[in-house]
Amino acid sequence: MVRFKELGFKNFVEYRDYFFNTLLPSNKTYKYFVDWSKVKKVINRYLDEISLLNSLTKVNTKEREKRLCKLLLTYPKVVKVIPLLIAERVQKGKVDIFDTRNEEFVTIEFNPAKISREDVNKIIEFCVKSSVINLFQEVKDLHDYLLGVEVGLDTNARKNRSGYIFEEMCKQKIKRIIGGRYTIKSNDPSFSLYEVITKGKSKGKTHDFIIYKDSDPLLIVECNFYNVSGSKPVSISESYIEMHREAKKRGVNFLWITDGPAWHKMKEPLLRSIKEMDWILNFRMLNLVEKILNQE
Repeated sequence: MVRFKELGFKNFVEYRDYFFNTLLPSNKTYKYFVDWSKVKKVINRYLDEISLLNSLTKVNTKEREKRLCKLLLTYPKVVKVIPLLIAERVQKGKVDIFDTRNEEFVTIEFNPAKISREDVNKIIEFCVKSSVINLFQEVKDLHDYLLGVEVGLDTNARKNRSGYIFEEMCKQKIKRIIGGRYTIKSNDPSFSLYEVITKGKSKGKTHDFIIYKDSDPLLIVECNFYNVSGSKPVSISESYIEMHREAKKRGVNFLWITDGPAWHKMKEPLLRSIKEMDWILNFRMLNLVEKILNQE
């Protein structure tokens, strides 16, 4: 069971109630919403090509297809930008489209190294039928438009970013608390229990971070934030019980930092882990981490 007395609680009920009463309703920091460096990296990769395609916004509607054809033949690299205009991530330089009229697939090449006159004709047809060609009538600046497209696509990465953000929140708070007395290493490949726990299936998988004193690992830390309930938090809580046991065999403490509103609806699996493990804290309880380190 969680060693609540060493954490400063009078009894288990006090620890349990404090844990659930101080869960964060969200972990949305300022960095949660958009990874601007990634968005700008995508756009800046095609600045020249975007500028060339921008010329289509100044061309008369009737001349636009002819102008696009000329651009594709003269500057084939602009072909890479066309899928981006409709938020399509091209795999292996091509897109397969099902033509419902002929009931067959049409392959569109977006690889500038392979583009032929036939490919150009297919691309023009693609732009017409997907209404990409009409975009040049509506948009004044493709750079600004694509910036918006990439911001929209980046929202798909928020779920993964949420976990990373919580890990960084915990790591930085612990750093402030312990100062320079210990070393914190993230995803340290030199020490991991995963290969043992999973019987070699997770070879190379590392812990979120480990706290060292000199060269000795004192505390293995895993961080998880859950906004919604589901099977994953349950399986994680079960696997960390085994991780905790293996850590004890090696004389290292194991800390699970977990938080989020989902635990209000999944108390039972978390309580099972609390009854089997020594150290489980939420974010607001991290000021107690020194008490754990003093158990060395």
